[in-house]
Amino acid sequence: GEALYESEPVVRAVLDRCDDVMREQRDILLLDVMFGRAGHGDLLDEAAWTQPAIYALECALTALWASVGIEPEVVVGHSLGEIAAA
Repeated sequence: GEALYESEPVVRAVLDRCDDVMREQRDILLLDVMFGRAGHGDLLDEAAWTQPAIYALECALTALWASVGIEPEVVVGHSLGEIAAA
């Protein structure tokens, strides 16, 4: 995810937006947790951070695919993936 964040503006925009939303609720940045910055990488093992990180990355990947013309006719997801799929 971090390599795509650094190289793909579409991915960066979605992850930045998710980070902004999380920042309103928490004192730690989602991107710091996702990318192991500022000593927060260990938090990624906690569901309270894992779930938002998975959702954010899935949405960023979907936006990236759409930006190159890939638009699925059907999507499926399991658990949190159902929300991102929707």
